Amino acid sequence: MQSTNNKLNDLNFCLRKKKIDYLLISTSDEFLNEYVPDFNMRLKWLTNFSGSNGYALISGKENFFFTDGRYTLQAKKELHKSFEIFDLKEVNIIDFLREKLMKKKILVDTRCLTKDFVLQVLNTLKYSKNKIIHDKNGLVDSLWINRPKEKNRKFFILNKKYAGESFQEKLKKIKPKDNTVLVISAPESVCWLLNIRGYDLDNTPLVFSRLIISKNKVEIFINKQKIPDDFSKHYSNINIIDMDHFAARLKKIKNKKVQIDNQISYFYYKILSENELFIKDDPCKILKSKKNNIEVKCSRKVHIFDSISLIKFFHWLEKVRENKDISEFEASQKLENFKKECKEFFSLSFPIISATGPNASVIHYKPKKKSLILKDDDLFLCDSGGQYFGGTTDITRTIHLGKGKPKLSLKNIYTRVLIGHINLSTIKFPAGTKGFQLDSIARVNLWNAGLDYNHGTGHGVGSFLGVHEGPQSISKNSNNVALEPGMIISNEPGFYKDKNFGIRIENLVLVKKSSLKNFYEFETLSLFPYEKKLIDFKLLSNSQKKWIYSYHKKIYKKVSPYLSKQDLKWLKNKI
Repeated sequence: MQSTNNKLNDLNFCLRKKKIDYLLISTSDEFLNEYVPDFNMRLKWLTNFSGSNGYALISGKENFFFTDGRYTLQAKKELHKSFEIFDLKEVNIIDFLREKLMKKKILVDTRCLTKDFVLQVLNTLKYSKNKIIHDKNGLVDSLWINRPKEKNRKFFILNKKYAGESFQEKLKKIKPKDNTVLVISAPESVCWLLNIRGYDLDNTPLVFSRLIISKNKVEIFINKQKIPDDFSKHYSNINIIDMDHFAARLKKIKNKKVQIDNQISYFYYKILSENELFIKDDPCKILKSKKNNIEVKCSRKVHIFDSISLIKFFHWLEKVRENKDISEFEASQKLENFKKECKEFFSLSFPIISATGPNASVIHYKPKKKSLILKDDDLFLCDSGGQYFGGTTDITRTIHLGKGKPKLSLKNIYTRVLIGHINLSTIKFPAGTKGFQLDSIARVNLWNAGLDYNHGTGHGVGSFLGVHEGPQSISKNSNNVALEPGMIISNEPGFYKDKNFGIRIENLVLVKKSSLKNFYEFETLSLFPYEKKLIDFKLLSNSQKKWIYSYHKKIYKKVSPYLSKQDLKWLKNKI
């Protein structure tokens, strides 16, 4: 196996041969998803960085790496010592290119970067006289020995009992009514629109695909080996074209009004640029973010399934640890097995974060086989989720291990995180409210103690699709998308002390109408109790105490009919 150092040396040899100064590469692939399949993890293969958001600027003399606050600690652990690491909130990569580099040739695969990103780079490089060169031959791919193969498993059609609406009903909402050509380049949008799901990613049930939609025609671009036998019977009005012909088909669009979104890659944008381009948000994204009544009903159901697995797991963990050492990895495997017991389970929605002690301070920590043992008096943070037929889950709980009493300082911080979590759970807000306007509600009790966390408070969640789904979010970053009924979003404040511990409390919540006119509120979907021995009840108001009691009562009512006597007894002790 090639070492990271050898890979970088081989890369730099090729750059010198081509008279290129730098390679700019990101975690994205040609489909610009947050997660990418093994055969497209170019940045991970080259640098060993396993996070979902990162950019590397590599040369023979110096290497720079840019990521967000979720991954800075992880990057320091995983990257070669030659990399200088920057937090994207503190250092803008585009400004960095302008200020630090002058008259350099930078190789970029523009298929793997968005239109907006590359245009910003091109605009700023005018002033530094740097030059972007498109990596048309795929330099990293040419160096990648034993590259994994693409999966060719056939996708499947999602039953309307899970989707709630047919393809034709959805198509009516987005189909151009004039001669505009609509290009949909995001596979998640294609899967939502067509009610299909696949196996191209380990934790997101999508199939890589693209669409071109005009007034009288729908064309899907896909690997034909993945098409099930019954597809044409249900979708006789769709032309099926091999994915390899997508760029060539775009080149044939001439003198048309073409609608694209900002997430299209620069490579395809450039091909279409001779047309009259109409840049607008992908119409599927806002529609799929607002779950219909069937999707909401299914989501409530799958959260019960998820709750059962969590109760079984935490009960097992508490019992087994009395006589046996359990590692982070063993715990994650056991939880996954409990989830798999549900017949509606499809896959995890992301790799389980099973972290104790200092590892819990790494926000997206993934345990390896040789991992820490869970020890008494440490905190254990477990963030898990599942893809079920009908819904996607994501929940985090932090517990105190053993029968001893936790330190008062840990109780104080946990309670402050919980207060923010409850305050967001119970807020009523006027129609038109954006997520960033609610973010401080989850942080203010931490801020009062001089504490904060370096990630968003809430991300949108799909319906048996992406566990991180836009356009809605709750974070410090301005986002002009209002929260609307039907949207599912996470509620996950936390606190992390580097190399010490991590605390996060996360539920998924549903936006719904409030009893107050023109106001909305959240319905909590996740169903698992909080760690009572970490709560300093003296810090809580009476209404917050009442909310916890009511929430725990709801858990018992929803889940108790499905539990064994032993698990039910354990749950009673926890609520």
